Formats: sequence, C-alpha cells, structure tokens
Amino acid sequence: MAERGGQAAAFGFQYQYLVTLEGLLAAAEGLQPGVHAAVIEPTETDAQGVDDPDAIDFDLVDGDRSPVLAAQVKSGGPGTELSAPAAFAVLMRMIKARPSAKAYSLITNMRLHSKAVQLNRVLCLTDPDELQQELTALLERSSKQQENAKGLNHDELLRLHRARIVPDTREPHELREQLRERIRKFRSQQRSGLGLRSAGRMTNHLVSEIFRRACGEFDGVLTLADFRFELLTEAAHLAHDLGGFDWGIMVGPVPSPPDLPRPDLLAHIHQALTEAPEDRVVRACVLLGLSGIGKTSAAAAYAHDVADSYDHIFWIDAESDASLAASYHVLHDWLAPQQAQANMDSSALRHRVHALLSAFPGRWLMVVDNASDRRRLLPWLPTSGRGHLIITSTNQSSWATHPRRVPITHLTTDQAVSLIRLRLSDDGSVWDKVSEQAAAELAQNLEYWPLAIELACGYLASCGLGLAEVPRYLKLIRDRALDDEQSVPPGYPRTLVAAIRVALQRIGRATRGVRQQDISNAAIASISTASYLASRQIPLQLLVAAAVVPKESVMRSGLKGPLIMVESSQNPLSVLEIHRALRTESLVQRGEPLSTGGPHRQAKSEHPDELDETISINEIVQHVVRATLEGSSSVEPILSRTAFHTQGWLAEFIDDEDEHRMHRLVPHAQSIAGHALRLGISSDDLAVLYGNLGGAYFRIGSLAAARSCFESELNVIRARTAPAPALEIKTLFPLVAVMREQGAPLDHLFPHLKRIYGLALQLAGSRPTDAANAVANVLTTLRTATHREVPGEAVVRLIADLQALGARLPDTNVSEILAEIGYITQALSDRSVDDTEIETRCRALLDNAQLPIVQRINVVALFAESLAFQGRWTEVAIELATLDGYATTSKLNPQSIATAVHNVGLQVGMALVQNETHALPSLYRLTEIIAHVDEEHLDRAADGPLKLLVLRLLDALYRSDRTETEALLTEFEMTDKSVLDAAHEIGWRLVTFRTVAMATAALPG
Repeated sequence: MAERGGQAAAFGFQYQYLVTLEGLLAAAEGLQPGVHAAVIEPTETDAQGVDDPDAIDFDLVDGDRSPVLAAQVKSGGPGTELSAPAAFAVLMRMIKARPSAKAYSLITNMRLHSKAVQLNRVLCLTDPDELQQELTALLERSSKQQENAKGLNHDELLRLHRARIVPDTREPHELREQLRERIRKFRSQQRSGLGLRSAGRMTNHLVSEIFRRACGEFDGVLTLADFRFELLTEAAHLAHDLGGFDWGIMVGPVPSPPDLPRPDLLAHIHQALTEAPEDRVVRACVLLGLSGIGKTSAAAAYAHDVADSYDHIFWIDAESDASLAASYHVLHDWLAPQQAQANMDSSALRHRVHALLSAFPGRWLMVVDNASDRRRLLPWLPTSGRGHLIITSTNQSSWATHPRRVPITHLTTDQAVSLIRLRLSDDGSVWDKVSEQAAAELAQNLEYWPLAIELACGYLASCGLGLAEVPRYLKLIRDRALDDEQSVPPGYPRTLVAAIRVALQRIGRATRGVRQQDISNAAIASISTASYLASRQIPLQLLVAAAVVPKESVMRSGLKGPLIMVESSQNPLSVLEIHRALRTESLVQRGEPLSTGGPHRQAKSEHPDELDETISINEIVQHVVRATLEGSSSVEPILSRTAFHTQGWLAEFIDDEDEHRMHRLVPHAQSIAGHALRLGISSDDLAVLYGNLGGAYFRIGSLAAARSCFESELNVIRARTAPAPALEIKTLFPLVAVMREQGAPLDHLFPHLKRIYGLALQLAGSRPTDAANAVANVLTTLRTATHREVPGEAVVRLIADLQALGARLPDTNVSEILAEIGYITQALSDRSVDDTEIETRCRALLDNAQLPIVQRINVVALFAESLAFQGRWTEVAIELATLDGYATTSKLNPQSIATAVHNVGLQVGMALVQNETHALPSLYRLTEIIAHVDEEHLDRAADGPLKLLVLRLLDALYRSDRTETEALLTEFEMTDKSVLDAAHEIGWRLVTFRTVAMATAALPG
C-alpha cells in the first residue's frame, strides 16, 4: 500500500532528525573533531554564499560558527532511487550555499543508481580539471546538469571534491536501535548507564531537542555542551521518569563492593570479557585462586564498577548442585515473573533460563561464584545471549584449558598496607612512618593474603591496641604456624591457618564473667557447626540452635519447625552477641536474607526477620575447623544435632509450601549428608534428614535425587543395631512413591510393599496409628497399580492380608482420607455410584482443613472429573482454575497436577469432539495448566505426549489457528499412536480419532 503524503513527510522529518542526532553523537564521541555545535535547519548563509535556506538541513560548526560539515538528508519510500543528476543537483546547491564548509554530506536512504555510485567515486578525484571532465561525461544524459558541471569554476570544483554521497541502507528501526546502543555505550563510559527502555526514552528526548531547534528555538543552535548535558541526564532523574531504574539491576546475593580497590584485576577482567567484538556468543572469564585470596571480592568489585554497562547483573552460587538450582530458580522468577512458579527439575530449569537469557534484549553479566568442578558446571552455563560470564574457582586444574583465565594472587605491598590502614586507622588517629612500617611488616609476614590480613586486623582491633600489638601477634602466629605445619592445605600460607586458629582461640577465651564465657563457648560451637554446612546463606538461628540446643530439649518442648531464640533477659544466650563475637574476629560475614530473590510472602514463623537472617563463612575457615575436629568424638554429635535441627526447618518449609526458602535450605542439608557419608557417620537424625531432603526433591519433581536420598535413609536405618520399624516404614513408602512415578513395574515395588506389611504387623500393638497409616498407603498404591490389570496370586494374597490387618487397626485421619479418595476414584472408574454422592464426598474432603496439599489437589481433580461427567462445565472450569492456581503458585507437587490434566482432559475432549462447546472454557484452563507444569512431569507416562498433543490440537482447532493446527497435525503424524492400543484407552482413542478428523477437515486442501 502506498504511503499517504502526510506519512511520507512525517517519515522524512523523523529520518532527518535521527540522522542529525547521529551526527551530534559522533561529535560527542570525538569522531568529528572541532565541532562546537549543530545548527538545525539553518536560516543564515555564508557572506559569499547563495541565499538558499533549503539547501542545508544541518551544519556541524566550530567555535567560530564556521561549518565543519554541511549536511542534506534525503529520504524516500521503499524502492525509490536516487539518480546521478538529482544527487549532483543537491550537491551543487550545497556548495553554493556553504562555500566555507570543510565537508559536505548528502545522506540518503534511497537506493543509489549505478551512475550515482559512479558519481561518488568521481568526487574523490583531486585534480579539478579531471573532475570536471569526468562529471561532464557522467552527466551526458542530463543536459541541464551537464551544463552546470561545465560552468563550475576552480574554487567550486575544489568544494565539490569535499562532498560525498552517504548511502544509508538501514531500516528506521535499525537506525533507532544503533542510536540507542551508542547512547547506552556513551553513558556507560561516563558511568551513567542506561537500560533498553530508558535508552529509547533518551533517544526520543534528544530528537525532541533537535525538533525544537528546527522550529527556530535557540536560533536553531544545539551546542555540543548542551547536547552532552542532555545526553548525560542524571540517572536518578531518568529513573524517576520511568518509575525505576532499568539498568544495573542486581539479582541474587551480590556482595557489597570491597573496601579495597584492585584496579589491576578489574582491568584484566574487562580485557578478557571485551577483547573481541560483541556478538550473541556469551564470553566468559575464570577468576582462579585459593580460598581467601579475593576472587569473590574481585568479581563483586567488577560487577559494581561496570553496573551501568549492563541491564542486569545475576549472582549465582555454584557451591553445590542444590545452590545452583536455588540461584537459577531466583533468576528464572526474575526473567519470567508470569511463569515464576512453573514446575521444573534442574534440567528443565537450566534449559528454560538459557532460553530466556538468549532471548533477553538487554546486556547482562552473570557471576558464577565458587565453582569447583568444571565438568559439573558446564551444563549450567549459558552460551547464547548478549551477556558476559565471570566464574570464580579454587580448582586450578579443572579450568586449566579455559582460554580466558585471570589469576587472582596475593595483594601488592601497597594494597596490603592500604587495607590495614582502612581497618586500623580511625579518622582521628595519626598514620605516621612507624604505622606504615608496622603495617608493612604485618603484611609481609601474612604473605599479603587478604583473608589473613582481615583476621589479623580483627584481632588487633578487638585488643584495642592496633598496630602496637603487631610484634606480639606475629610471634603468636609464628608459633602456631610451626605447630600447624602438617594441617596446612597445599598452596596456602601457614600464617593464614595460624591466623584462623588464633581468631578461634580468641573467641573461645572469655574475659568478662560467666555470661561472656557462655557466649564464647556458643560462638565456638557455632563455628564448628558452620564448618559442616554450605558456606553461603547459613540461617543464623538454625546455626546457633544446632550448636547449643540439644535434641532432647526440643522434643520435651513439643516444638515443631524452626527454633527461634528470641532476645530477652530470660534467655541466657543472645544470638546477636554470638553473631557479634564471630564477626569481631572476621571469621564470618553477614549474608543475604534467606528470602532474598523470592516472592513477597510472610514466613509462617512468628519471627520472620530472625528466621531470614543469615551469615556466610569462607571455605578455608571451614576446612581448618574441620581439620581440628575430625578424628575426635565430637563430630558425630555435631552432625547429628545439625541434621536434627535442619530437617525440622526443611520439613516446615515443605509443609508450608514455602518453595523459595526450601530451595535455600537444601544446600545445607546436602552438605551435612555429604560430610556424614564421607566420614561414615550415621544416626537416626541423619536418616531423617535424608528423608526430608528426599521429600524436598520429590516435591519439586527431581525423582532421581529423591530416590537416592530415600535409599540412603533406608541404608542407615537398616544398619542400626536395634531395628526401627517405624522409621523404616516412613522411608519405604516415599521410596515406593518415587519408584512408582519413575514408572517402576509392580513386581519391582512388591518386595518393598510386602516389607511394609511385615513392619506394620510388628507395630500393630505398640504403634497402631503408624501401622494403620502404612496399611492405608500400601492399599492405595496397590489399588492404583492393579486397577487396569488382573493382579497375580501373590499380590491378591498381600491385599487380603493388608485388608485383614487394617480391619483390626483403628481408623486414623490418614487412613480415612485415603480410603475415601480410593472409594471416589473407583466410583468414577466403574460409574457404580450416583454423581450426587461423589460430589458430596468430594466437598466433605475439601472442607477438611487437615487435608494435605497433595491429596487436596487429587480431590479437586476428582471433583472436576465428576462435574464433567454431569456436563456442568462452568463448575468444571472453576475447579480447573483452582488447579491452575496450585500450578502457578508453587513448583511443588507437579505429579498430582499432571495426573489431573490427563484424567480431566479425557472428559473435556469427549465433550468437544461431540461439539459441546460449553466445555471450551475448561479446555482453555487445561492448556493454561499445561503451560505452567513442566512437560517432563506431564510426559512421564508413555501415552502422556500423545494425549497432551491431542488437547493442544483441540485448542488450536477451536481458536481457528490454522498455522498451529497444521503444525500439530504434522507432529501427530510423527508420534507413536500404539500407546493407545490398550483396551482401557478406548476413550482417548475416540477423542484422538475425532480430533484429527476435525482438524484435517478444517484445513484447506
């Protein structure tokens, strides 16, 4: 469709002002030397020039207002062409109107005719006579312009030699995009920063300033100083206009910038990341060095230093797979808040985040901190997108072949002395030559190691003597270093280990009474406990409770969930004072709150602030503390007590559906379990921790990890000297549930189920409630496993034995719920009960406040299925909306929701293939649920992918989306249809056949 005149004119002005902005930006960048200002739509002419105000669109002028560049901008619609005579005519007007200009540019987005291209080459000729001859020959088909060329005098030919045609093949959006990026780069170089939205806003603002000059304001003059002032508008003002910053946004627990700058390191990092032209391949560099040398500080310093160059800065904790997953969940929720609670295991999470980063239009920096094993980390690292990666690691050999390694070594003498001065010199104190020499001696003896210097300064500051105490401190750590020689990790200075032990000794030495001694003892116990947890985001209340509160005290109190030690005069121990004691010696740092990066939700605890407070500890400190402890009898109680308290926190977060805090706690549970396995230590509390850790993995769909944890728990329980049937039952059933979800056949499950029956028999007299719950769970599993096949003789006998045992046992809340759900499920399957009765039973279950979330999801699905049988589609859609709410507000329980999609999907499909369009809202709800639940959970059954494909095909068909319908039909042709051959799949076979027939008929041809 042709442009209307108004549109063409508007486009022409827009293009002209964008090109003008580009010229000003080039001058600001220093690419146009000598430019002082731009004159937009100039009305004045040179004293010697022809009065032709339309000949020049803008001038770039020097301080004396002499033109450095005179420019004319010619735009045209798609396909328009600029001929050589037309271009020559424009250039003639320009050189006559601005005889004093140093250069002339005819800038055009029109396609150049071949003769116009030749004209541009001819203009490069330096000899005036030769130039005139070539012009005369080139313009032979335009008698008017040929005569003009013949009439040019010597001076005009010299001016014409300074003219060029500048072809511009960019689309308008490409020109705007390039301007936005140049503006962002200019501002970031000036430490001002800009995001995508703000760069667009800034572009529009600068164009409006040019437009004001074009209308005659300020005599058409925009000075370079004024342009730079507008270009570097304060970030706070831009953020206020936009409602917030859209650049330099930090996501995750990014540490504060270090007090000591190390510009040499920052320069090396910058060079490694930017030495090649920017493209969509992610560039990475690795910061390598021993623990405590300053890798994390260097990465944090760089992140803060260049924050204005990036839209987002992401901080990833790579200490363990669990911490990686927790960090990636935060990253995913930030990048895709509308899908923030999608159900994903680690593999799906990685792929989703990588796709989001690849599609992200802005620039980003990701810091992957504390990465040990390169092979383990590689699947987590994004490879595509407008981003940079900084990886920190102590594992020199693993990263030895990485092309961009930045070694982080000890401080220089000046840097070390500067750090000591920062820590020990108050504003009012005198820093003289003696202080300088003492600081230099301290730094030299500590081998310029940042962590050792921090520990030493913490010790000296706490003594109150500062540098005067240096000789005594050095003697102390030298003595310690000789004693500790055998326990020093390879590559670390002996003085560092000695400094850590001196700090520990000072914490443990009370100076003021019994209370202070109790605080000191608790601080030492806390450090010992922390050495077996993950190094980052250790919940302070968990740490102190695990260090000083025995399991027996908690059991007597009847407390469930996290123990919060509230500050009060009645409490002999103050968590704040213990924290202060640890920080005084610089052994720990304050960490990001446990809830950082998660959704805004109040913790169930009455003390959410205390619950969320965390600390971090350096790995080398953990290593030294563990080396001191291991080999003694104190390790087993530390691990068991820590496991007991940790599993209580983990169980609380699982039960409360607090998925974010649960993810943050998993690395600590994983660390305790790993150390216990390494040391060959086992206990009931460790077994329960394995179980809760497995429960956490199961709830997020990580079945392999869950199974491993349950099997570890089972091994510990079965290795006990005294049997523990109650513990074994509580382990076996979730193990069976995981195996069932993994698709294990009944004959693989049967030994475990039979063992549960034997254990229930043992518990029937002493713990009848546990026995009754076990029987109910096993019967439910067997009912599900055998409802479509005839069970074997052994299974029939086991079912009979279980039913007989169950009849002798009391009813429990669990057994009643499971029996009721089993009854409803069977009734819907064989249609043997009136729908009214099913509805009544479902509503009664849903009214039960004690109904666990997994069963609640199951009952909602059964209720929706019952309503669908009755054709009550409005109510079906309401129940599906409830399911969708569970799918979007929690990553937990994906298996239950996936089962609901398959069961209700059949009834919805049956209705729609019979043209019952009242079921459409239910179909749309199902497709929304499918979008929120990770496909891996929906596809676990062999028939899952085909059934989901049929539902998506129905959705596309009823939305009249021919493109998607055609694509899905093509996918259907390549899908295995034999998975629906079983007799019980007759319903899905009918839905599939009718859906494909309808879709085929709807397509043309």
